[in-house]
Amino acid sequence: MPDAARRHRGTTDATPEDTLHGEAAEEAQLTLTDPVRLGRVLDKPGEVHGGMGPNARLRLAARVTAIGPAAVDPATGRPFARLLATPAQTAALLGWGPPGARQARLAADTAHERWGLPAARAAAIVEIPTEGMRLS
Repeated sequence: MPDAARRHRGTTDATPEDTLHGEAAEEAQLTLTDPVRLGRVLDKPGEVHGGMGPNARLRLAARVTAIGPAAVDPATGRPFARLLATPAQTAALLGWGPPGARQARLAADTAHERWGLPAARAAAIVEIPTEGMRLS
């Protein structure tokens, strides 16, 4: 049984990195490598995900090595829109607040130091084509 199917049946992956790989592949058709833990964000009121109660969310960064064609989401019957954005833009779009903004900066620094990627520059946020895209 695929990892994503097990996750949705209530079992868990062995590590957060396993979950990252599985969810990125399932939700956005991304292939990732070399995940790095950036830190966690406490949600004391537990308002995220329908009020599940106090929890912490682990933030990770990983290098995207492939972007496949969009897939239909079984829950909605439509493909998700997939956007290319800088870490800072992502933190702002998702409303992560100051802790998320700090982790977005850490993600950009990690990408530069660990993978030799250029500094992320603010640019227009664009949608990834449905057919996927080639990475250089």
